[in-house]
Amino acid sequence: MTSEVELKEIRSLLLDLNKKVENINNLLERNLIGCEEPLPDEIEATKEYESAKENQKLELVPWNKATKGT
Repeated sequence: MTSEVELKEIRSLLLDLNKKVENINNLLERNLIGCEEPLPDEIEATKEYESAKENQKLELVPWNKATKGT
């Protein structure tokens, strides 16, 4: 059986570990992933895609057909 003191110590270790993992996630998010505002042409392309999606005018092309001739 695990004593109450041991359980408190385990809990404390888990809380410390959780804080460290959160800090690592924050660093990764901020430094590696980053967040940049989209460029104007990217915004326009997104709007066109959303519009085509709403109007059901999207055409899915298999990758091998899309890359033929390049």
